[in-house]
Order: sequence, then C-alpha cells, then structure tokens
Amino acid sequence: MADYYEKGPLGRQSRQVSRTTVVSASLAAIAIGGPLLGMMGFTFLASTTLLLVCFPLLVLFSPLLLSAAFLLVATLSGFAVAIAMALTGLSMLGWIIRETRLRFGALSNVGDSGHIMKGTKGGYFATTTA
Repeated sequence: MADYYEKGPLGRQSRQVSRTTVVSASLAAIAIGGPLLGMMGFTFLASTTLLLVCFPLLVLFSPLLLSAAFLLVATLSGFAVAIAMALTGLSMLGWIIRETRLRFGALSNVGDSGHIMKGTKGGYFATTTA
C-alpha cells in the first residue's frame, strides 16, 4: 500500500495509476468513440453525396426558386403597405370623429341667444347666462 501513494511535489500525496487501468480506459474509449466516429464519417459522406446528386437539380430549378422568392418578397411588402395604410386610415378616422365631436358637440349646447343650455330632460331647456 505504501507504493500506491507517493509523496509528490510540495509534500502532497499523488495517486499512481496502474498500466492496466490506462489500458482498460483506452479500450473503453475506443469502444465508445470508434462507432461514434464511424457514424459521423458516414453522415458526412451521405450528406456530401446527396448534395452532389441534387446540385444539378438546384441549378436547373434556380430560376423558378428565384422568381418564387421575389414573389414572396413582393407579397409581404404589399401586405406591409396595406397594414400601414389601414393604420393611417383608422388614425385619420379617429381624428375626424374627435374633431367633429369637439366642433359640433360644443355648438349643440349653445342656444339662439348665445346662452349655454343645461339639461335636456323632457325637451325643456333651462338657460343661464355664461
């Protein structure tokens, strides 16, 4: 047991690793990492092969894809302009309604003699001087 722990630098005990532990850890790493590395290589090879096979079709249909992309951009920009115009129209409609209420709403309370009429119960107006 004395040879298992030795005094290392600065007086600390350092743990010695046996050769069988290193060999078994290396074999375990190869057993786990080998198939993973193989699957990674196969995936890269399959992706590269599919890209090389499909590249002529991509070049052949690129004008169609490009025109479809332009059509999509034009459609989205048209919708954006329509939304901006709708918001502007609703804003203007609200402004018109507010201005109409301010101008004609205040004038409806003024009588012929310039007095402000208060209360509209039963069609009778009580007038007071302002």
